Amino acid sequence: MTQMRIFLSVLALVLALAPVAMAQVQMPNFKEMSGSVLPVPDVPAGTVSVRVVRGGPGQNIPGQAVEFSIDGKPRTEKTDAEGRAQVSGLRAGTRVRAVAVVDGERLESQEATVATSGLRIILVATDPEAAAREAEDKRMATLPAVKGIVVLGPESRIIAEMSDDRLNVFYILDVVNSARTPVDIGGPLIFDLPTEARGATVLEGSSPQATANGPRITITGPFAPGSTMVQAAYELPYSGGTAYLDQTWPAALQQLTVLVPQLGGLGITSSQVETKREMQDQGGQQLIVASGPGLAAGQTLSVAISGLPHHPAWPRNVALALAAAIVAWGIWAAVFATPRRRVA
Repeated sequence: MTQMRIFLSVLALVLALAPVAMAQVQMPNFKEMSGSVLPVPDVPAGTVSVRVVRGGPGQNIPGQAVEFSIDGKPRTEKTDAEGRAQVSGLRAGTRVRAVAVVDGERLESQEATVATSGLRIILVATDPEAAAREAEDKRMATLPAVKGIVVLGPESRIIAEMSDDRLNVFYILDVVNSARTPVDIGGPLIFDLPTEARGATVLEGSSPQATANGPRITITGPFAPGSTMVQAAYELPYSGGTAYLDQTWPAALQQLTVLVPQLGGLGITSSQVETKREMQDQGGQQLIVASGPGLAAGQTLSVAISGLPHHPAWPRNVALALAAAIVAWGIWAAVFATPRRRVA
């Protein structure tokens, strides 16, 4: 399996897990949504509703003048207590644009055309306090590293997938530094993979701080504020119908999540798993999602993956026994039978 193919497999499985971990997904920059137009069924056709906020949700700006351009003709409305201003009764095909000036900052929407549903527009003014915090965070991120710790955030997970009669294991490692400055943990973050692991590699899209060397993944510091994302993969050889994965974490794992596509009756067993659920990915493939509480730094996760395809061992054992018997007979014949014939 090539590195790109492994990477695409990981990406597909992560996307399949997205509905389960929706609460963990980071929201996009709200400011970047300013001026966007969204057709919605809960607004009557021919109505355009504009909401003006400062910085993000919940920071509505009441009493704000909003100028609508309706087929080039201006019309001004003021926002209500929820920061909304709207115009109604527009015919299909009408072109509309909304503009608001907040503390000297001009906010302008995209041009929209009225169709068979209502339209929502959001205008997001800059929050001076948030902007100041962001500028300060950027400044502090450039300071020299200080002694500190990192953890493996809730986006970290393990994915095990059968492919070409091989069990491939993927780690998505979300290394989180919650400080506002870079931190030095006193050395690199080292993941010693299971002793059976082979072909370990760091996948495309990972932080350049991560490298693979034998059955080991190393992430060098210092660690910048926020997340350092690393995706790694290896093959886990097994015999029989069950594979055993034991992984010791060099940093605290905030949330345990293990994902396995349920091909041919695969299953997950671990005393550290509290809940298991089944779901389907976008292609209809059945998945097992196992989760549990976080693990402390230095604690070992032990997982058994059962139901793996394998060939029974007894034919091989019988063949080896027969071969051994033939060899033993040959040795006996060579050592004992020839002298007897000479005596005769």
